[in-house]
Parts: sequence; structure tokens; C-alpha cells
Amino acid sequence: MNTSDNSYIDVDSLELKDVIDINVLQSFQDNFARSMDIASVTVDVNGNPVTEPSSYTDFCMDFTHNTKIGDSRCAESHKRGGEEAARSGKPYIYRCHAGLIDFAAPILVNGKQIGTILGGQILTSVPLESDFRKTAREIGVHEEGYIKALKKVKITSEKNVEAAAEVLFIVANAFSKIGYEELKLKRISKDLEGEVLKKNLLIEESNKYNNLKTQLFSTVSHELKTPINIIYSSLQLLDSFNNGDSFILMSDTFSKYSNIMKQNCYRLIRLINNLIDMNKIEVGFFSLNLRNNDIVKVIEDIALSVVEYANLKNINLIFDTEIEEKVIAFDSEKFERIILNLLSNSIKFTKSGGNIYVNIYDENENVLISVKDTGIGIPEDMLEKIFDTFTQVDASFRRNAEGSGIGLSLVKSLVELHGGTITAQSKLGNGSEFIIKLPMKLIEDKVDTHKNESNSVNNNVEKTKIEFSDIYFT
Repeated sequence: MNTSDNSYIDVDSLELKDVIDINVLQSFQDNFARSMDIASVTVDVNGNPVTEPSSYTDFCMDFTHNTKIGDSRCAESHKRGGEEAARSGKPYIYRCHAGLIDFAAPILVNGKQIGTILGGQILTSVPLESDFRKTAREIGVHEEGYIKALKKVKITSEKNVEAAAEVLFIVANAFSKIGYEELKLKRISKDLEGEVLKKNLLIEESNKYNNLKTQLFSTVSHELKTPINIIYSSLQLLDSFNNGDSFILMSDTFSKYSNIMKQNCYRLIRLINNLIDMNKIEVGFFSLNLRNNDIVKVIEDIALSVVEYANLKNINLIFDTEIEEKVIAFDSEKFERIILNLLSNSIKFTKSGGNIYVNIYDENENVLISVKDTGIGIPEDMLEKIFDTFTQVDASFRRNAEGSGIGLSLVKSLVELHGGTITAQSKLGNGSEFIIKLPMKLIEDKVDTHKNESNSVNNNVEKTKIEFSDIYFT
């Protein structure tokens, strides 16, 4: 298939009417024929007329074209003339099947012929009647009438024929180029209109989706968080009576189910908090409370606060750092969620007797924080997907561990809000490692936080319970 430099147009499928306004072509053809006193017509690639004949002679109109054989031979002659002109790339002057002189100017689109403008039905010398009588007999017309019409055919010089053919060729070229450029513009305009319509529809669908999603998050926060707070307050009240004598006989049972209810409340609170924060991040309403703080001390305190949970599953949690102190700008509360989430995953997916390593490294302009475990690992084809929202590793690998598939997506977003990156390395059966790269930046802080602010990470046991709520200790 021939194609142009514009992918919007399939040249092979073009017809003359696609490129040139036939009415304009007819008008030119009529004027050309009258001014030159010669006949003219425009044909398609098969030699069939697409315009009305202009200034046709009686010889052709009343006789040659008036029989089936003669008309068929004319079409074949027109076709060959157009093909030869297209092949040579210049006007082609030739003698038609009936013996008159015609000339052809091809209409080309990127070298592809889609039609021909013809002129002629003239002579450059006095004809031999015998040749034309023979043609009359072949096509089945009256000989004497044919010869009489022949004598009316215009005789002109070869130079005049060449000049007329050259004019026709130039005009045919101009029609081709102008018509084709117009066609390209129309096609491009049509495609652009389609693209604009498609994008408008996508924007409309996106807006609908965002409105529905916002409504969903609003419903989740209102319809779930309120009853959870009530349940949790009730449990706290029951806990306050647990030391009373009236509850002594049922204290074990009460404590067991009270703890189960608490843990499930924590799980729901964690889910809702994650959903709300994800929505805030997506719509750009989530902000960090950056302070200059000692990142090493904050992470060490978080790790130490989790040791007890790791020990309950007979897992060793080991903290190590190559730098004793590094003050940078970060949101300690958000970073607590990041590290607790990673440690929660490590504890969930590490067997009894395994190890979890939390390490901090100084790397030029960045701080590297590594959370590594000896757990079950992550399949290679899931490494790029685990940070996508609601993505979970296949249940056959997760075993009894539970989760919503939101945590790592939120972790990635929180890290990126700090200007950092997080990557995962893992081999199935050989554990996983999550590496956070955080830029060493400082801000103009009102307070030197790491000196004047008491560390609240260790004190906030509730946050740890919430982040570890989907781990069951037996």
C-alpha cells in the first residue's frame, strides 16, 4: 500500500472526487476547451469520464463514442495515455485509436495516479481518408458521415499542441497538490475533533469517578469510624471494670474477647486511616509536617518499640547503623507509619526463628534505610506491582497473613512526598529487603526538634497496635 508522509490518508483508496472538487474541475475544463478551441475531459485511472465532455467534436460525440466498440476503444486509449503520462512524469501526446491527436496530463498523489485530464480531438496535418474509412467499418458507423465529420476537425501546429499539453500538465499538477493538501487538512481536522471528543469523554468519566471515589471515602469515614469509636469507648469502659470483684470469675473470657474486639477495631481504624490518607494524597490535600530531626534516633526508637512483637513470634529484630546521628528534615509521625508498615510486613511473612534487620547507611547526599528479613520472599513478577494500590501477593505465598493491599502503596506515596524513593529486592524463599533513599535536606525550623522535643514515637503505643493489627500472635 502506498502511503504518504501523513498517516491519516490511504492513497490506494483515493478517488478523484476525494482530492479535487469536480465542479471546480469541470469549470476549468470548460474554460480551457473554449479558450484553446480543443476538446477536453477528465477520466479516472480506467479511462472512464468523471466530468462532462467539453467542446467535443461531432466526429467523436456523434460517431466514435456513439457505438459500443468505439466507446470501449476510447476508454482504453484514454487509460493508456494517462498511464504513459504518469510513467514519464510529463504531458503525453499521442494519436488515439480513431486517428486524432490527444494529450494526457496525469493527476498524481505521491506518485500514485488517480486520474487524467485529457485534451485534443485535433490534427496537425490533412488526414488520409482511407485510414478513417477503415476505422468507421471497424466500429460500425456510417463511412460518409464519419468522413464528413472528420473534415470539420481542427488542424493546428505541433507547437500549439505541445503548448496546450504543457498548460494542461501544469494545471493538473496544481490541482493535485492543492486538493491533496486540502484533503490532509480535512482528515487531520476530523481526527483532531475525534481526539478532543475522546479526551472530553475521558475527562468527564474521570470527574465522575473522582466524585464517586470522594463520596466513597466520605461514607467510609462517617459510617464506619463513628460506630468504631463508640465500640472502642465501650471496650475501654468494660476494661475499667475488669479489676472489680464482680468480674473475677469471667475475667479470662472477658479479656480474651475484649482483646479480639480491640484488635479488630484497630484493623478497621488502620484501614480507614489508610483510605482517607490515600484519597488526600491523590487530590493533593495531604501535607507533611517537616521538622529538622535525628532520623537515626527516630528509626531506632521505632525498631525498639517493635522488638516485643517480634519476640512473640520468636523472631529476632536487629537494629544497626553506620552513623550515630543524622539531622534532616522529615515528618516523624509519617515516617513512623512508613517504618511500622514495613516491619509489620516483615513480621507477618517471616517464620519463627527468623531475623529482621533494620539498618541505616550514610550515602553521600542521601540516607539509606533498609528493612530486611529472612521471610518467604516475593515472586519476581510481583516486585514491580507490590506498590500498586490493593495489590497483594498470591494467597499461596501469603499463607495465614492478612492485609488490605493498601499499606505499601501508601508507604511509597509517603516516601515520595519526602522527596525520596523506595525499592524492593527479593527472591522467593530467601526473604525481602525494602530500601528507602531519603535526601539529606534541612529546613528553616523554628525549633531544633531533635534536642528540644521529647520523642513521642515510643510513647504512642496505640499507633504501633494499629499498624500491627493484622498480625495475630498465638
